[in-house]
Formats: sequence, C-alpha cells, structure tokens
Amino acid sequence: MSERLALSNLVPGVVCGTFRLREATHSATWDGYPYLRVLLEDFSGQIHAYAWTDELIDRLDRPDYSLVRIVGQVRPYRGKLRIDVTSVHPLSQPADRSAAALIPRGICPLPELLPTLLTAVEQICLPPLRGFVEAVLADPGISFPFVSAPASLQHHHRFPGGLLRHSLECFFLVAKHQEFSRESCELGMVAALFHDVGKILTLTHRMRRTTLGASIDHDKLTLEVLAPHLQRLDRDWPEGGRELRYLLTWKMCEKIPKYDMADLVACCDRISTGLNRRSPHAHGRNCPQLGIADHPALRVS
Repeated sequence: MSERLALSNLVPGVVCGTFRLREATHSATWDGYPYLRVLLEDFSGQIHAYAWTDELIDRLDRPDYSLVRIVGQVRPYRGKLRIDVTSVHPLSQPADRSAAALIPRGICPLPELLPTLLTAVEQICLPPLRGFVEAVLADPGISFPFVSAPASLQHHHRFPGGLLRHSLECFFLVAKHQEFSRESCELGMVAALFHDVGKILTLTHRMRRTTLGASIDHDKLTLEVLAPHLQRLDRDWPEGGRELRYLLTWKMCEKIPKYDMADLVACCDRISTGLNRRSPHAHGRNCPQLGIADHPALRVS
C-alpha cells in the first residue's frame, strides 16, 4: 500500500491532494471575521480544514462527502494539525488518488481493513479491469455500503463491515493461485472481491434486512449493482466483461462451471465462510485471528 497523500501521514507544511469533505460549518472569529470549517477524510483518517476568504468559503461549502482537491498549509494548533486552505477545486471523480483511498474512514465499521482494500486494488494491473474496479469504488452508492454492511445476519461474517472482510479474504485466497494466466487470475480476483456486492441492496450496516432483501436473493442483484460500470468494461475489454459476468453469475444456472477460475472463486468463498463460522470469535467485530494480515490462509509464501 503506497499512499503518500494519506491524511495520517501529514506533517506541517504545504499539502496538495484530493479528499472527501463533510460537516461544513460556518462560523466567525471573536471579532466577527467569517470562516468555514470542514472535516477532510480519506481511508486513513480525518483533519479539520479552514477557509478564510469569501471565495474559498463559497468553493468549499459543499454537500457531505463531496470530492475536493485542495492546496493548503498544514500547521499545528492546540496539539493537533489543521489545514488553512489556499485553493479549492471541486471534483466529480477522483483525480490523483485511487478511489479506495477516498472511502472515508468514518464510513467503515472496520477501518483497519481500508488499507488492505487499497492494497488489493493496486494488485489489479490490467488497465481495463483496474478502471472498472476504480469506477465501482468511486461510486459512493456502492462503495460506502460495501465497506459497512455485514456479509450475513446469521450465517458468517455477521457484523457491520463483515462484507468487506469476507470479500477481501476471498480476494487474497484467489490471488495466491498464480498457476493461472494473469488475465484469468485478475478476473478471478475482481470476481472474488465483488461476488457478494448484491448484498448492499439486501442488508444494512444496522444489521437489518431491507424490504428488497426479504423478497429477492442477493445473487440476482449483483449485475444490477455493477451494471453502469460493466458497460465501461464492455467498451474497454469486451471479452473481459463477458468472462467477469460469468464468474459472478454461473451458480444461478449451472452446477458445474465452464472455467476452473469460476470453481476457484467459489471454493475461496466457501473457505472464508467456513473459517469464519468455525472461529470462536467469528461473530464479533474484533476477531484478530481472522485479520487479513495474519490470516493463515492468506499469507503469501
């Protein structure tokens, strides 16, 4: 994981980078000078930033979780760092950072997994496939619930953030199998990462089943969730788009897959599920023996 722009790495001096903002608050100094305070966030942490001119206040006063590229001066204040903003550029898409790095830490119930998600994304090297993954994670309607929902309510990884933990376990289990071609391996890794993404429409971070989830199985919603971004993959790499669809959906209509990679993704899903169910601490958010870094099934030899 290489993120020099991470908020957790900031030191006093000039900063220039892209972040998400929230909690824009208008206020004034004791002598009536107006300013705007916002909270900047990324995957690693948060920091307060201040705008002191009318122009900067207007450009920084945006809805929660908007993307902005800011230039400013980091300085200590009362034992903490803060940023005095000197330039603001609102953005519609991430410009200079991975979309995974711009998932706000406060959104994820298991924030220690966000650097691992960033590491996973960086392992996807095929440009069309990397573009697809970045587009999915840049979509807050997908990425925010993806990192906060449980994987299930009763079965496995049944805690807020469980969907992300399970998805990463599956990703790295697939990644260990280098006997496949690079194209096949990366398609399998992406399929493993998003194989349960339909659950963002059926389960909530409050451990509730949605109305839709009460009537439709999550597997039937996977392609619906990914549809806008699959269109991009179809344009950039039609063969990859077709194969990824198959890897994500074959179990709905076949008992035996056509590709070994499809079988591997399904096996890794079962391994992650089984290990979690057998763990004596499987159903709490603090389960160190299932942490990504020290998970025995995920160690890279």
